[in-house]
Amino acid sequence: LDAVDFIIPDRLVISAERPRPVGGYTETILRMIDVIFSATALADPKRAVAHAYGTINALSIAGHRTDEKRKGQRWVMFSFFGGGHGGHSDADGLSHSNAPISTATIPPLEILEAAYPVRFTQWALRANSGGDGLHRGGLGAVYEIELLEESAEAFIFGERGKASPKGIAGGQPALPNVFEYENEGVWKTPPMVSKMLGIRLKKGERVRLQTPGGGGWGKPSDRSAEARAKDIEAAYVSKEKS
Repeated sequence: LDAVDFIIPDRLVISAERPRPVGGYTETILRMIDVIFSATALADPKRAVAHAYGTINALSIAGHRTDEKRKGQRWVMFSFFGGGHGGHSDADGLSHSNAPISTATIPPLEILEAAYPVRFTQWALRANSGGDGLHRGGLGAVYEIELLEESAEAFIFGERGKASPKGIAGGQPALPNVFEYENEGVWKTPPMVSKMLGIRLKKGERVRLQTPGGGGWGKPSDRSAEARAKDIEAAYVSKEKS
């Protein structure tokens, strides 16, 4: 990085010092990556990658055990969930991967089910979630989690609920983040879309997370008919969206 100068003004989120309160630094880092690639694309699009899904999607579900053996024992499930990466000049984006800021992997669902009173009733690639382009953005995922205990509270902290991951060099944006929770048989969305505290769940109720895809790279009109046929065959893209 010797050829790069970092000029960071004071009194910004990315230059905050004590005693300013901050949190969720992972989300800020992901925005910085997007900004850098967007700036790179202005100079040389072939060296830039379209925006990745761009959020950790930290989800926590917590409560107390009610079975006789562990009655009253506190449990907390905390996990993060992957999404799609942006297309680039050489290929389509990677589908359903971890965030591009660490080597951490997405926890196996079987481990979470074995450790906590939850059941994953759905885990699938989210069709149509990647941005269109010469090289399509990778797909996000759909997670649906059912509570098996009598009651619990959920917490979600994510971004990209309103501003979708952008495409580069004429590529299209991906689908945004969608979080929903079940309450008395009705699916609801938090007022802040991808952030909420104190979501009360009863046994059998579910939360559903649809993570963003990655942005597309290059003009959609330049994508080959063969590539589009493969998208449809793999159920990555519906016929209506192809």
